[in-house]
Amino acid sequence: MQLRLFSFALVILNCMDYGHCQGARWRRSRRGCRIENCDSCFSKDFCTKCKVGFYLHRGRCFDECPDGFAPLDETMECVGCEVGHWSEWGACSRNNRTCGFKWGLETRTRQIVKKPARDTIPCPTIAESRRCKMAMRHCPGGKRTPKAKEKRNKKKKRKLIERVQEQHSVFLATDRASQ
Repeated sequence: MQLRLFSFALVILNCMDYGHCQGARWRRSRRGCRIENCDSCFSKDFCTKCKVGFYLHRGRCFDECPDGFAPLDETMECVGCEVGHWSEWGACSRNNRTCGFKWGLETRTRQIVKKPARDTIPCPTIAESRRCKMAMRHCPGGKRTPKAKEKRNKKKKRKLIERVQEQHSVFLATDRASQ
């Protein structure tokens, strides 16, 4: 029974998406249709054509298309980019490390299942991040000693002096050339 219903649903979806219906063969009368603003139903709960001024989206009629979908005025349907389910949240990390900081970011993603028919229709976001507290603030064996910090500061200072000296020599060269 489930297989037959699934096969039947695929035929209907094919019919709606690609226009393979054979005229009145799939069309049912308005009588018995429970969908508001529907002009023609396939079943009591699935509309195939809405009344004038309404857009068809997944068997229902809307005066405006839902978020992430755009109205296609030629067919009065809502079309858009379909995305899958969100993945689980990833590990909390910062600078590709899972330790050494108090706060980090965790991310989750989803895939585009169906690209929009037109490039003007935007897809909803496929990745999102949120702030998280790191599981381990200090990395094992990764304690910084005061000497390491001093060494880093000396290196920064040396680079700064080199940049200033280079800028000064360029200035002197342009000053001499202009005289």
